[in-house]
Amino acid sequence: MLTDTLLWACLMLILLAVGGGWLIRRLFRHVIQSISRTTQAITHGDMSRRMPVQGTDDELDEIAITINEMLDRISRLMEGVRQVSNAIAHDLRTPIARARAQLEDAALHATSEAELRAAMEQAASNLDNVTAIFEALLRIAQIESGARRSAFVQFDLVPALQDVADLYQAVAEEHGLKCVRHLPDHLPFFGDRAMFQQAVANLLDNAIKFSPPNGTVTLSAEILTTGRHSDGSSDRQLNLSVTDEGIGMNEADMARASERFFRAEQARHTPGSGLGLSLVEAIVHLHDGQLHLASNTPGLLARITVPLPDEATTSSERAGDPPHPF
Repeated sequence: MLTDTLLWACLMLILLAVGGGWLIRRLFRHVIQSISRTTQAITHGDMSRRMPVQGTDDELDEIAITINEMLDRISRLMEGVRQVSNAIAHDLRTPIARARAQLEDAALHATSEAELRAAMEQAASNLDNVTAIFEALLRIAQIESGARRSAFVQFDLVPALQDVADLYQAVAEEHGLKCVRHLPDHLPFFGDRAMFQQAVANLLDNAIKFSPPNGTVTLSAEILTTGRHSDGSSDRQLNLSVTDEGIGMNEADMARASERFFRAEQARHTPGSGLGLSLVEAIVHLHDGQLHLASNTPGLLARITVPLPDEATTSSERAGDPPHPF
């Protein structure tokens, strides 16, 4: 009886092992064939092809969902590349064509050295705009690659913000605007000082550019506690905002404002390349933060939120400990 039982048990185990192996092999072949069909379709140019999701919430569905999300992101990036390429062609064609026309007109009709010199200076100015666009694109690409994280240090953000505000105070007064600051006495921050100043400068420049005379531009910063832990530490974040009383943006424009070369209809006749907010967003994302745009009624509210180290870590750094690695 024991021998028969063992024989039947071994037979059942063998059958179960063979059946389980066959079933697992079939499932893996199904997944691999699905991936193969999807990748082949994408290779032949069908970027809309996605892996089927069975709705069973198992590991196979998780693989399909992950691959589909990856393909969605690739599609968005490719669409962004196409849009940037079209925008570059459109935005660079105008200043280059204008510079060429000015030089040709001066060569054919200039009657004095002064007229030739004026035409050359104007053409050089248009070409400088082209150079500035490419430099901005290179800065954005470098920032998005994360290469600038090597320059991150611990510093007090308030003096850095005061320096930028002092610079734009004179610009605001020239435009008949009032520049108001609401800053704390001390604000420990971990990041790239020069880049963060560039982001704030871009926001202030836009606020001044699109504000009417006698308006107010406000720069404010504060630390908010967003949560507390059982060990006594707390989650904190920097809230930095720049507000104006200018023409503002509608909801559709705010959703696209950080796209490269995008310019709202109200801003078509003002100087600029449409890369300012793209650069700001790249810098903020490098610091693990977010850029938010909202209506100020009237005007625009641009808010930067960046997570900060907890108070205990900040106190130890001020006492001479190594900087927080963030």
